[in-house]
Amino acid sequence: MIGGRRPRALQGRKVGDRRVRVERPHTAFFRYSGEGQLVDVALLDSIMPLMGWVAANLLIGGQPPALLGNDNFTAAPSGTFRTSDGYINIAANKQEQWEALCDELGLEGLKSDPRFARRDVRKGNRKALTPLLEDRLLSRATAEWVERLNARGIPSGAILALGEALDQPQIRHRRSLEEIHTPGIGVVRLFTLTAKLARTPGAVTAPPPALGADTDAVLSTLGIGPGELALLRAEGVV
Repeated sequence: MIGGRRPRALQGRKVGDRRVRVERPHTAFFRYSGEGQLVDVALLDSIMPLMGWVAANLLIGGQPPALLGNDNFTAAPSGTFRTSDGYINIAANKQEQWEALCDELGLEGLKSDPRFARRDVRKGNRKALTPLLEDRLLSRATAEWVERLNARGIPSGAILALGEALDQPQIRHRRSLEEIHTPGIGVVRLFTLTAKLARTPGAVTAPPPALGADTDAVLSTLGIGPGELALLRAEGVV
């Protein structure tokens, strides 16, 4: 929280260029069919479907998206809320979850309030609803609310700092990060392979190469020997 303001809205981070990598399994066709073909993968084609229901609401329902920050367009209350020590994400999307949330927060009267009684109406009155919920949520810490709300079947979770997210038990269990020795730097933590293959497991065992680290190996595949490499270096070519 900065100066009493709400946290910035969620931002995408270079999703497009990474999405193309997800399309790579299509190349498996070559290995199994023995036939070649042109593989045409565009950044634009890869990223547009990621909008999912946001695009579907427009294409099918004719509803354009609105600027809602961290709130969920399809339901309310569903988004980020303040607590006594940080922020919590609550997704009370179903009617029974909404009613359970009112009971847990001691706001039973909101269940019959015409502004909030039904899901579609709540979405249109989220700006009035959020302060009422936060007034109660500010009375306890995030961790306590997460435990209490989930116990009632109300999906919720803490908004973690990046360091906290990277140190979650599931991250350690899945070995999503490995410590790799990097010459001149020391031990660094790097992401491992996301796919865990049973028969042909892979692993990250070396750091990313430094600039020029593989120059000799690459040029040697072109038939350039040590003598010629030394000459190229002397002349400033490599």
